[in-house]
Amino acid sequence: MEDVNTAAIVLWVHVLLILSIHPTQGKINRWGNGDESVVKLQFKNVAAQNDHLVRFKRETSNGSDITPDRDMAHHVSSNTFIIPDTNHTQAVVNWAGQGSDVLFVLTRESQAFRVVDSTFWRSSDYGETFTKIDFDSDAVLEMIYKSTTGQTKIQMMVTDCTNKRLYLSSDQGLSWSRVEVPFPPDTLVPHPTQPGWVLGFSLFDMQLFVSSDYGRHWTLLHEHVMQNFFWAVEKEDENPLTVHMEITDYLAFSEYKACVAPACTDVTVDKSLGTIDPFSLIVKNEYIFIKKTKPGDNNPELYVSYKRGPFRKAYFPLNVHPRDFLIVDANQNQVFVAADHEENLVTLYLSDPTGQFYVPTLENIVSDQESGWFQLDIDLYEVKGIPGTYICNQYIVPDPTGDQVSERTFITFDKGGNWRLLDPPQELKASCKDTQKCSLNLHQTYSKNKFDIPGIVSKPEAPGLILAHGRVGDSLYNGVQARVFISRDAGLSWRQAPFVGYYHLNIMDQGGVITAILQDNMTNTVYYSMDEGSTWLSYEFTDHPMIVDGVLNEPGINTLLVSVYGRLNEAGNRQMVQINFTDIFPRKCSDHDYENWTVFQKGCLLGRRMQYQRRQWDSQCYNGRDYQRPTLSSTCLCSDEDYECDYGYELTDTVNKICTRADWFDENLIKLNCKGGQSYNKTQGYRKVAADHCVGGVENSDKYRPITSTCPVQAPSGLRLSVAKSAFSTGERVLFILSQAQGSEFVTSYQWDFGDAHVESVQGLANSTQKMHSFTKPGKYNVSVTASNSGGSASCYITLAIEDVLKAVYLELPWGAQVGRPTQVRASLFWEHINDYGQVHFVWKFGDKYKEDPYLTWTPSTSHVYNRTGTYSLSVEAVNSVSSVTRETTIHVFDRVATIQLQLTGNFNSVNRGTYLTRTASADLLTLELAKILHIPSTRLIITIPSDPASNVIDVTILPPESRGLSIPQVLSIIQDKVQGQEIIFTLLTDAENTIAAVSMKIIHSQDTPQPHSTAPLHVVTPSSLPHREVKSSSMNNNIPVIVGVSITITVFLVIGIGIVIYRRKKVKKDHRYSLIMNRSQLTKTDDDDDFMDDDDFIEGIDEYLDGDDNTDGSSNIVINTGRHPTLVMMTGGRSLSNPENSASIC
Repeated sequence: MEDVNTAAIVLWVHVLLILSIHPTQGKINRWGNGDESVVKLQFKNVAAQNDHLVRFKRETSNGSDITPDRDMAHHVSSNTFIIPDTNHTQAVVNWAGQGSDVLFVLTRESQAFRVVDSTFWRSSDYGETFTKIDFDSDAVLEMIYKSTTGQTKIQMMVTDCTNKRLYLSSDQGLSWSRVEVPFPPDTLVPHPTQPGWVLGFSLFDMQLFVSSDYGRHWTLLHEHVMQNFFWAVEKEDENPLTVHMEITDYLAFSEYKACVAPACTDVTVDKSLGTIDPFSLIVKNEYIFIKKTKPGDNNPELYVSYKRGPFRKAYFPLNVHPRDFLIVDANQNQVFVAADHEENLVTLYLSDPTGQFYVPTLENIVSDQESGWFQLDIDLYEVKGIPGTYICNQYIVPDPTGDQVSERTFITFDKGGNWRLLDPPQELKASCKDTQKCSLNLHQTYSKNKFDIPGIVSKPEAPGLILAHGRVGDSLYNGVQARVFISRDAGLSWRQAPFVGYYHLNIMDQGGVITAILQDNMTNTVYYSMDEGSTWLSYEFTDHPMIVDGVLNEPGINTLLVSVYGRLNEAGNRQMVQINFTDIFPRKCSDHDYENWTVFQKGCLLGRRMQYQRRQWDSQCYNGRDYQRPTLSSTCLCSDEDYECDYGYELTDTVNKICTRADWFDENLIKLNCKGGQSYNKTQGYRKVAADHCVGGVENSDKYRPITSTCPVQAPSGLRLSVAKSAFSTGERVLFILSQAQGSEFVTSYQWDFGDAHVESVQGLANSTQKMHSFTKPGKYNVSVTASNSGGSASCYITLAIEDVLKAVYLELPWGAQVGRPTQVRASLFWEHINDYGQVHFVWKFGDKYKEDPYLTWTPSTSHVYNRTGTYSLSVEAVNSVSSVTRETTIHVFDRVATIQLQLTGNFNSVNRGTYLTRTASADLLTLELAKILHIPSTRLIITIPSDPASNVIDVTILPPESRGLSIPQVLSIIQDKVQGQEIIFTLLTDAENTIAAVSMKIIHSQDTPQPHSTAPLHVVTPSSLPHREVKSSSMNNNIPVIVGVSITITVFLVIGIGIVIYRRKKVKKDHRYSLIMNRSQLTKTDDDDDFMDDDDFIEGIDEYLDGDDNTDGSSNIVINTGRHPTLVMMTGGRSLSNPENSASIC
């Protein structure tokens, strides 16, 4: 259980570390809105909402512009539902589906990022009345999900992470079934096209599960998964059940993987990619984006896979250094990216169709990086329903005091090809101090995050209609209060609404009705317009003013119903009010109520002329739920407006639209996707806008037509060879991954030399990116690759250690175990190739009250002091870079023992061959023989034979009798007498004449002595000073062993240690192989160790291994300082997740 708790603590520390270091790294983010059928509301404090208003001059609305709805009061109705959950500060609203009157509201309270209480409500009349749904009494509901793919009935899923449950409904919430799930369902992702398939994610466990029956049964898809995972994209992934995911190694690195559910069959598009930066995977249409940061480089690089091909580096202008990336849009065969640069500016870029080459379209745009760790927010808004139309705020001139910057708003109708300021309403232009610098400037993301100012509103069902808050002047923050502005032609022109301040703005009936409800203060009034903002009416929807937290209508905006969520006061009294505008129009629209409209009456946008049908603004009729808006599209001839400067070129003549080569552009630094000797289309400095649909016209003119050129042969450079780890076992198949930063690939020859007389030559990088090879003999191998073509050559190499797998480890106790005296223990290894097992460390457990503290040594022998008699379990684990073996034995600790040394006749060395097996076999025979001679049980004797084959001595330990029998002094006396009388004779061979005799005796240790009449040669010596651990001692003076323990008191140091590992790996990436490194002074082999260490067990090559300053462990789990005492942390066997870039060479 403690191991489980420790693992949980380490995992949680890892998650916190990833979260904490993430803001300091470059990021890549998605941009845009999520599922509009699910809305989250946060009940806010009104005083806090009004804090941001004090800086602006107050104005009042002109009441004459708004008509109270007295004559039409019977046409608008409202209904109020009181929410009894006064303590809940959040609400999740979910519409069951288009055309359904069912909606759900989940009110909840959160603490420490976890929901602690919740209530679930269902309405079958679009929010007019609600019914509380009772689930299990202990249910804590967190989120509502639904799947409508291929189903006439909607499948609802409600998560309970606290109890690991799902509640499922297939009848729009009339009935629910409970399902126990094997994980806390923090996130569910229904498949966009395949019925029944759902991904489930556990944030804490970092596990991704998959279900094929809407969550009733689950299969673990993969572990160590980050939050970045995606279902397959229709028409882009071959198998619709493909899942793209980001896998972490817990040490600030991730890997991209794609596999097919449910068995997770690997279909990764580019396995040579290596590690990627965490939180960087994004899958969008035909593009897959990731980010990589080279060791020692603070500037990350964006990589993109186009149409599921290999990942290629994305190129931005070489004179800037992007740091964070925001994928704004990846539709229409083009990528729109915002990049935050090291130079503290954010720029918008447009790509070519492959998403690889980016040109700037607008610089110095307004951004907000303080709003959250995980998102680069920018002031950019995509106008819904009008492809290619964006509204963006740009910093103009910093204020001299540094307190404020000027912001102005620009709009583009051709996806960044051209930007223009917003034209203000004509009646307000005269109020500008400088009419030449007078424009309309709108609040966007930055205003929302900082001051809770509502953002821009548009809907694809109401093309051309835009609602926004802003100011007219030379900048956005010009000292006057904001107003509401409306455009009905996609931003070409604007009119001012009769409101000052900030309002909840909504569009209903596909543009037929606009509503506005005050946000800044308590209100019970809704303002609405039936003619796209030309005139306004008002209606009081409750008897008493309320604090409005949100105003919502269904995602399709097909109805004339709107729901207001709020409360009567700060203390609570929450309520939902449904306002019904169904009866304000006398009739449904007919054909003569509509008109055809285009954004530009005289021109095209992105090579097409789009024509939309919309209701005439003054028609008093409604569109209705069943209205389908016709849209006509025609292709235009290509003109200069359909082209832009290609990558590496800049616009120098805006009148004639001339692009010239940029000073920073260097073709040699660009890796072309071009096979040497073949042909490619070389740019003349222009490229057609990727999202453009034009044909003909200037398309084939000499100015824009590329030149067919022969692919240049460039010398290879930046070769990088990597493996999963730095040490492998004999016979293990090693996967080598080769990458090349620059140079030609197709015509380049790659020669592999594995260092074991095996050489292989391969043509083309595509055939050489991965190689498998196994080594039959242990040793160190330099594996090298040389790439060469007519332009030049390059090479790189990597050094591997090949080691034998340890077969077995054996334990010896040469002198027995006595209370209060160091008990000497020794481990002996068994392997196939002597001295080829690599560097080995030993993990000891002695079985007493310190049994939870493993004890580490580099040497195979140590000692331990037991304070009580008894039986203990002694174990040792021997660990090298490729394997580990364990041996456990039982040890008996006595009050007293005696150890003597017998000198044997010279022919003993013909029996002692020094190996563990021969020594133990001979010792067993000697024990039986000596027990017969002394007439005592063999269990009272321990005989140890030294590992030196030239030695003619044996150590004999005499144990006390179990009950009756000769005492230790008596046995010593008998041995002394028999040695004197030459009566101790051993026959170990079949030849009876080949005997071995004891010729002298000396006492190594004994609290007893023989009888005084003994005259045999007698010497008393002290035991060898082997390293040992005193249990009573509170400090550790010996430098060879290291005590490792995990306790609550060192949790802080664990966090610091992991942080150091992450920092060191990102800075140096130098891989070592072992779970423990000790400083040089601790590795000295003393003469006292000789008697208890096999000659072939001495550690070779330690000095060589410790050379260098970096002692981080790439494939294991430890940080070691180079001071006198080594520090923490041990995990045996080197079992950590491998990292391909941990062992790599770059040239």
